[in-house]
Amino acid sequence: MRQAWRLFDRMAGDYDQVMPIFHEFGKAIVAAVDPPAGCRFLDLGAGRGALTSAALHRGCAVTAVDAAPEMARRLVHDHPGAAVCVMDAGAMGFKSGEFDLVMASFVIHLLDDPGAGVTEAFRVLRPGGRCVLTGGSARHHDEAPVVWSSPLTDRVDMLFLEFAPLLPPGGGIGRPIDAAGLLEAAGFVDLREDHATVEITVPHTQALWRWSMTSGYRGFVEALPGAHRAEFEQRMLGMSIGDGLLRRRTCLWSGRRPA
Repeated sequence: MRQAWRLFDRMAGDYDQVMPIFHEFGKAIVAAVDPPAGCRFLDLGAGRGALTSAALHRGCAVTAVDAAPEMARRLVHDHPGAAVCVMDAGAMGFKSGEFDLVMASFVIHLLDDPGAGVTEAFRVLRPGGRCVLTGGSARHHDEAPVVWSSPLTDRVDMLFLEFAPLLPPGGGIGRPIDAAGLLEAAGFVDLREDHATVEITVPHTQALWRWSMTSGYRGFVEALPGAHRAEFEQRMLGMSIGDGLLRRRTCLWSGRRPA
């Protein structure tokens, strides 16, 4: 996670401040999981506290972990009700069985070893506790279709897909993950798939660009060769904003540590 935490440490002051999409995701994800008051809640890769804020609001006893020291400093300032630690998710300094619920939102794919992070989550959970991860694709396709995208979302995603082949080997940040597979490999049982969807209104493409450069997308942009980086910026700034609706959906995979 060395590359990732350095990037997020640089962005800590602006992260999720231009358009608070992760804050909105935090509320939606915690609402979907519905932890009870008093739950010993570990927010793994907490960032600016999207999950932490929502869990504190529900009366959970929150511990927030991030590998980026500046993120942790801001967590302490913004969420004094949480215990905040600077830690590597793959080697946490907690006792085994210390938590009732571990949640990792948009972070497992950033780890150098995602499997080690999920194995650590298993270790620090009490028997019967649950781990919830975002990421991966739905395994079942027999449910009714859900309209989770929007024209602007599609345009943004297509732009990233178009430029992805221009990245150097190992460029960008993060990797595709199979969250369900990681949970199974770590020993979790009773796997469950849920979803969380959020909507943000983008006022103009300048805001869209600033958001991209104050989120994990910055790692993608900075990895592009110089000329292509400038072209990518121009293409995003020249994009049709339409109704400005950016709608995103994520899968939530959870599993229980056996009793």
